[in-house]
Amino acid sequence: MAKSPVEITTQLSMAEAADVFRMAMRVSWWSEHITGAGTTFEEPRGSVFETVAEDRPDFAVLALLGGRGAEIQKSAVHMYMWNRGGHRQIMLGVGRNLGSFGIKANRKIRRYVDALTDLDPSAEYSGI
Repeated sequence: MAKSPVEITTQLSMAEAADVFRMAMRVSWWSEHITGAGTTFEEPRGSVFETVAEDRPDFAVLALLGGRGAEIQKSAVHMYMWNRGGHRQIMLGVGRNLGSFGIKANRKIRRYVDALTDLDPSAEYSGI
């Protein structure tokens, strides 16, 4: 992950926060359907050592942001979410390939934070 992670605390449910993430990571209809530069969502690959981590996330997803078919141009946004009872703790990070500067991923993170805070004005975040 590039830079420091973005950390968010929200009152939204895990399903609501994940749905906002899905919508914020989507690209335009034109890019997705005409140029083939759509966003795909995957379970992040990890290490076998993560199974012994004391505080494993309750939900994790990787949004691969299209590079018009060129793997080297793709960047990704990693989302890790913990259910802390009365609130959810979210950590976002940027991953990028050699030919990507992560600009698109950083814009998508900003879009996610803006959409999340519109739904939950009490949400707090850092790292942006």
